[in-house]
Amino acid sequence: MKVDLLRKIIKWTGVSLLLLSVAYFSLRVLVLDTVLSKVKIKLEERYGWRLSIDHCGMSGISTIWFSGIRIVPAAGDTLLQIDTLAVRPSFFSFIMGRPGFGYLEMDRATLRLSSKDGTANYCGKKQNQSAEIPNAASVESSYAKLLNNLLSQAFSLAPQRSHLSELHLEVRSDTLRADLLIPEFISTSQDLHATLVDLSSGRSWQMKGDFQQGKRTFDVSIYPLQRDRILPVIGSLFGASLGFDTLRLALNLFNYSSDELELQGVFSVKGLSLHHPKIAADTVKLPFSKFDYHFSAGSGYLQIDSTSSAVMDRMVVHPFLRIDRQPQSVYTLRLHTDTLPANDFFASLPQGMFDEIRGIRADGKLCFQMNFRLPTSSPDNVVFDCRLQKEKFRLRSLGASNIAKMNGEFVYDVFENERYIRSITIGPTNPDFTAVENVSANFKNAVLTSEDGSFFYHNGFNEDAFRKSIAANYKAGKFVRGGSTITMQLVKNVFLTRRKTIARKAEEALMVWLIESNRLVSKDRMLEVYFNIIELGPNVYGIGEASRFYFNKSPQSLELSEGIFLASLLPHPKWFRSSFDTTGSLKPYMADYYRVVSNFMLRKNLIDQIQHDALVPNVVLTGPAKDYLLPKDTLIELPVDQLE
Repeated sequence: MKVDLLRKIIKWTGVSLLLLSVAYFSLRVLVLDTVLSKVKIKLEERYGWRLSIDHCGMSGISTIWFSGIRIVPAAGDTLLQIDTLAVRPSFFSFIMGRPGFGYLEMDRATLRLSSKDGTANYCGKKQNQSAEIPNAASVESSYAKLLNNLLSQAFSLAPQRSHLSELHLEVRSDTLRADLLIPEFISTSQDLHATLVDLSSGRSWQMKGDFQQGKRTFDVSIYPLQRDRILPVIGSLFGASLGFDTLRLALNLFNYSSDELELQGVFSVKGLSLHHPKIAADTVKLPFSKFDYHFSAGSGYLQIDSTSSAVMDRMVVHPFLRIDRQPQSVYTLRLHTDTLPANDFFASLPQGMFDEIRGIRADGKLCFQMNFRLPTSSPDNVVFDCRLQKEKFRLRSLGASNIAKMNGEFVYDVFENERYIRSITIGPTNPDFTAVENVSANFKNAVLTSEDGSFFYHNGFNEDAFRKSIAANYKAGKFVRGGSTITMQLVKNVFLTRRKTIARKAEEALMVWLIESNRLVSKDRMLEVYFNIIELGPNVYGIGEASRFYFNKSPQSLELSEGIFLASLLPHPKWFRSSFDTTGSLKPYMADYYRVVSNFMLRKNLIDQIQHDALVPNVVLTGPAKDYLLPKDTLIELPVDQLE
């Protein structure tokens, strides 16, 4: 009895499987046509793209093949063209509820991105997509889920096994032309490899590594196949030149659970060379850099954990970066380096960024630390602390520019917009040179009040002023206030250029620390040099020249109103004429500047009440400057500068 029942079960199971197989092979083409029709309609409705396929069908049990695929926008060149395409859906991805491929084969494909006169073939048609855009709050409250979905779909759509040949990317715009070719891309269960060729220059790059779709990990290296290592397209898109010997990117851990996403991996570059005018005037070079990252995301935050580490030659940096969105947006950044020998610290600095101190030699050890926190709802509560800590530190060699040269007579070369103007001797052999003791206290105190009130008390950095600068700039949404000290201005003018680059600011900060923390130049001498190089008018440099240009007198004889007036010129020295009306009197708005500065000076006991009350916000030009005054309709009014 049991045997008969078993036979019946086997029989009907076989019949059922046969019927299912017949139904599957009979209906799968119909299902494929239905799916393609829906895709065509959706592309047309959403983007205005027309999808056409010459032939399609199925082979074997699950392989879908296509030939003659074209996506053509309503206006513009053909966006995508593929001669043949064969895909095999991933069963694992299917049961996980997301689309994916187990195998992909593609031959002779061209992706053409073109734009002309503001019209691009890849943007699609304009439409009201408000209904399809998720609420910002819902997106921000689920960073981990959003990133997990994006990355999971990327792994599902990138098949473990693939063979792609003759993949061509064309980019055409008013300012950019690029032709890139991947002759062959092969991915197997063991490894992947591909070649990228820039058809415009003939340069080529090799990619090799490992990719595991199931484990969601990869480890890929890219390196040039010729001595010229410059990457294509980067320059046209970003105005930068980028090259390297070997670039490695790896993802070793992908874990998502309880609305927490965790990623760990490595990013490293050997022989990096980078040039961009906003970064540095010269090409920045790093022999070796490596970033072991530990990234995490939660319901309302993104974070690079402090267990991450960045290696820059011999220097090891531990970063902590966190962006919180709930209950308020807060940006946090903390950095610290391992304590290392001072010579190793200086040797690890990138070439092309610290050339003025190249060659410095020192005993002892150094460690850098920085702490930054900005709550966007209350930017005035910004936290900023930055310091370079030394241990038994002692300088042995002062580097290429001799950062202590300000102690003696030296020549200061004046440049404007990288154009040489003239040279000025800073020392007694220059008849316009003025020793600090021969500068009127009225000018000296006005400058210190308006530019750097704590000059004699800080170590080259006024962190309180810098915090106020960060808050003011964030609230304004643009740069409206700086935090430079007199020491920083002095270093910038004597040793560096005025070109605003990341490299210049970094080198400026390091040189200020070296000078101030090691007492290479006294405060009085720094102030003396500063007074003799500052620009105070058209081709007017130093207080000696300025006193005669405006008032035909010596710097020692400047009155209080004259000293405050000269201090007001420091932000915009060439615009001094804007302070006067056609009668030669100061404009009314200058009275506010006089009031603010004199009030500060009174509170600091730099002037007494009698001087304060007797101050008249006006000056009489008696020097050559009086001949520079312009008619009223050509004058430009300037706002009162914020004071520290």
